[in-house]
Amino acid sequence: MTSLELDLDPFADWTPHEKQIEVMECDARNVVMNCGRRGGKTNVGARKFFDKVLSDIEADKGLPYKPPRNLKVMKKPKPRLEYWCVSPTYSMSEIQQEELGAVIPEEMIESWDLSKNRVWLKGYILIQFKSADNPKTLVGKGLDGVWLDEASKMKEQTWSGYLSYALADKGGWSVWTTTPEGMNWFYHDIVLNGQHTQAGGQLDEYRNDPEWCNFYWTSKDNPLPELQKNIQRMIETMPKRYVDREIFARFDVFFGQVYEEFNRSIHVVPRALCEQKFKDGHFVHIEAGKDWGFTNPGVTLVGAMTANGELWIVDAIYKAQMEILVPGSSDCWVAQDKELMKKWRISRFWCDSENASNIKTYLTNGLPAKAAQKHLKEGIRAVSTLFKVKSDNGRPNIFISDHLKEVIQELTNYR
Repeated sequence: MTSLELDLDPFADWTPHEKQIEVMECDARNVVMNCGRRGGKTNVGARKFFDKVLSDIEADKGLPYKPPRNLKVMKKPKPRLEYWCVSPTYSMSEIQQEELGAVIPEEMIESWDLSKNRVWLKGYILIQFKSADNPKTLVGKGLDGVWLDEASKMKEQTWSGYLSYALADKGGWSVWTTTPEGMNWFYHDIVLNGQHTQAGGQLDEYRNDPEWCNFYWTSKDNPLPELQKNIQRMIETMPKRYVDREIFARFDVFFGQVYEEFNRSIHVVPRALCEQKFKDGHFVHIEAGKDWGFTNPGVTLVGAMTANGELWIVDAIYKAQMEILVPGSSDCWVAQDKELMKKWRISRFWCDSENASNIKTYLTNGLPAKAAQKHLKEGIRAVSTLFKVKSDNGRPNIFISDHLKEVIQELTNYR
């Protein structure tokens, strides 16, 4: 490895927005960015991380340093300086690598090993990309600095059990970039170290530690014209709490009822109206959702879609401890769902994928069952969007029959 001569401006071709400039001008040891989606946090996070690496190099940190003997046969020599870029998963770390790849000048790079997720800079300086999926794998290193991207999605032990100790013996620094996930450990253990922002929380909660500096901006602070058109569209169509969290980057959302837009006077309709719409052919597509349950109630939920995109929940079965199939008996899921299918002309049962044998039983007995892909957060978001009342016609995109007491109770109590 060769030595490193610094005579460069790695930020010459970058046009930051105002909030990003504030980050780059900060000299606090720990820099925390809480930002809305597409606000440019990872973009500036990579630059702030690299800026801090450059500062360490220019300050001769890690010197004197004696290069290892037999370097050619060593798989990984002890570095002069070592830094980690940490993401919730390895697939997400690709974003960090892409952003850093656009920042680090080629003449500074000794080698970039994608298979081992690490970069050697000239002068025996190592940058490694790590996953926080299993925090125990982050043990055993003394580090000069870390960059944690989407930190609020990580487990608490990532910081409190491992990375905070890894920085302690070298007096290392940290850069944090994230969109909030509520008032979780990241809020209490990291954000509250710094200064109060408009992201939420009480003023007297913040500890104002001078070694920690909080930065806050929303998606609307990124001035890209096309982005702003899309952001405005999301503000107008997404549920308020998603807008508050993901666009306005607020911590104090997602408490209480999950489907906060649910309103009985708006979303609950007479059973007779549902049946009349079915008879009149207003529903163009009817499917059912299936949760097997057993100790907890199993559920079949019938959803009917109109041509203009409205979802009507027209029928349901809630039963605890009911068997999937009892030959000759009507007191089983196969028999009762067959009746529902006949009544509503259901084209598909989307089933909980955790029990493949139940799906096979349905198929064998003439029920068109298919495993549903379960993504809880995305599913909640999609359903929540339906409850929002549209400004153009004053109607939501979901209605529930008033005889479905269990469904209505679930919507009220789901937290």
